[in-house]
This record gives sequence, structure tokens and C-alpha cells, in this order.
Amino acid sequence: MAALDVFALSVLALGLGALGLSVVYEGTRITAMSGRTALVRRRIQAKADELKDLNARIEDVKSRTDLQQATLDRLIAERGRLTGLIRSLKAAKVEMIHELGEPDGPALLFECDLRTAPDFNRIDQRRMVFAREIWDRRNIAHVWADTPDQAMAAVQRAFNLRSGLLPGRLQRSAPAAETAAETTAELGA
Repeated sequence: MAALDVFALSVLALGLGALGLSVVYEGTRITAMSGRTALVRRRIQAKADELKDLNARIEDVKSRTDLQQATLDRLIAERGRLTGLIRSLKAAKVEMIHELGEPDGPALLFECDLRTAPDFNRIDQRRMVFAREIWDRRNIAHVWADTPDQAMAAVQRAFNLRSGLLPGRLQRSAPAAETAAETTAELGA
């Protein structure tokens, strides 16, 4: 029986050794797995922090972009406004202002656009008031008179159809001193 006891003890020792090795192997595997899990958690946390930073940068860029877009829209609107003003200034460019009458007493200032007649280019140069070239641009007449009828009569006497000119609509105008004061007030505002 001694051989059987040695064999049983050997099998038992081998079983205990295998069990010990199995426990050590599983312990090492669990330790390695928890190390990998911790590493993955750190990577996930780093990626989460990186994502948070990227989202913050995206929001910052988006807010700056919105601000720049608003500025761009404002500048485009301003450019459109200025372009319109320049266009209207060029269209309203006056070549000559013709003064009629005297600014004395109760006389009022009237303004009248002067246009050329349809057959203006066929009119003899001697019948024209001033040179033909000045009539390519806008010409206006400032008329000092007591009433609109008197102002229109003065314009029609000075610029008649025989000279190839047609008076436009007559309108009441502010005296130059008032206009200058209004312009100064507008520029100061």
C-alpha cells in the first residue's frame, strides 16, 4: 500500500499544483484584464475630455462666425446704402444752377429742373442758351419770385422752347442759408 499512498499523494500533489497554477494563471489574467480595463477607461476619459474641448472650441468658433456674419451683413447693407447714395449723387450731379430774379424783400426761392426738348440736337447753336455740352448734365434754375406763377413765368421767359429747353416741375426751395444750416445739423447728428 505504500506505493498506492505515494501514487495518491503524487496525484494529489499534482492536482494541488495544477490548481495552484490555475489560480495563479487566473489571477494574472484578471490582473492583466483589470489593467487593460483601467487603460481603456483612461483612454475613454481622455477622449471624453478631448471631445469636451473640441465642442467648446466649436461653440467658440460658431459664436465668432455668427458675430463675423452679423458684421459682414451690416457692412454689406452699409455698402449697398453707400452705393445707392453715390449713384443718386452721380445722377443728381448738377452742371449749372441758373439764378433768376433777386432775393429781395418777400421774394421766395423756387427751384425748377431744366430739360432739353426732343428736337434739341437739331436746334441751331445760335439759338441755344449756353453751350450744348452743359445740357448733357442736370441743370436747375433758382428763381426768386413772390408767387409760383411769377416764378414759372420768369423761367419760361429765360428758357423757352425756341432755345430747345423745357422747364420741369417748379417747387418751393429753402433759402441757401437754411439749407446750409440743415446740412450742418445733419452732418453733426
